[in-house]
Amino acid sequence: MSIAADRGAASPSAAPTWWIVCARELRDLWVGGKAMSMILLYTVLLGIYAYLFASNSELSLLPLKQMVLEIVKAAIFVGLFVCLIIGADSFSGERERATLEGLLLTPTSRRQIVVGKFLAALSPWPVALAVAIPYWVVLSKGDSSLGQALLWGPLVGTLLAPAFAGLGMLVSVWCNSNKTSMLVSVGLYLVLILPSQYSGLATVTVSSQMAERSNVFQLLNPMGASSRLLHDAIMGSAPVHQVWPWVTTPALFPVVVLAVLIAYVGPALQLEGGMKRMRTRTV
Repeated sequence: MSIAADRGAASPSAAPTWWIVCARELRDLWVGGKAMSMILLYTVLLGIYAYLFASNSELSLLPLKQMVLEIVKAAIFVGLFVCLIIGADSFSGERERATLEGLLLTPTSRRQIVVGKFLAALSPWPVALAVAIPYWVVLSKGDSSLGQALLWGPLVGTLLAPAFAGLGMLVSVWCNSNKTSMLVSVGLYLVLILPSQYSGLATVTVSSQMAERSNVFQLLNPMGASSRLLHDAIMGSAPVHQVWPWVTTPALFPVVVLAVLIAYVGPALQLEGGMKRMRTRTV
């Protein structure tokens, strides 16, 4: 159903356009759409991951805090990936389905279209979090690390989810092909997440000078900073005043991404992707 039809079905002042766009996108995503399929897959993968921790003889020897840390990180990182993929499909997918032109002809600002699609792309995160928390509770077996996980896990994920949904949308705006959008988005995800998997190792295996450089690198990478925050909070039970510096980058990352998406890219949204066309539009 088109946005124009949705607008015609409602009274002129019933809802702003961004909400109509969001409602249409939510319907498409969750009623037999991509979001439902990805959340089901997310639930299965998280269940397998938790089962391996609970039943594997070698993994079950890990400290409970380590198990909780790993399941929290897995839940957050996979949940962010879902938001990224949904965002990456937002405009390039419309181009491939030949539905973007009708959307752009809607008598509303393109910024409102972007806001509506962004809110819809963000919708998988609360569902993913609700699915993940029971796994955290079961694996923790009442350990004190559960409190830290329930405090910092949702906070970190809620800070980063808008950034990854917005990042996927930025890529989607500039790509004509949905395949290209997905590949670029996955590449960016790997660039951000792979270095974060070495969080905390430098302080054990290298000199203090190298560890200092590693800390700076982690702080500059939002995923690295998030991993370090979760590690210190869950494994070390660090108080808030010791871990708050690691919140800085995850908090700034969505601000920067959304500022670029909504303030610059949104108004310049075109039927065809590419930076050259974007610049032509904004001049």
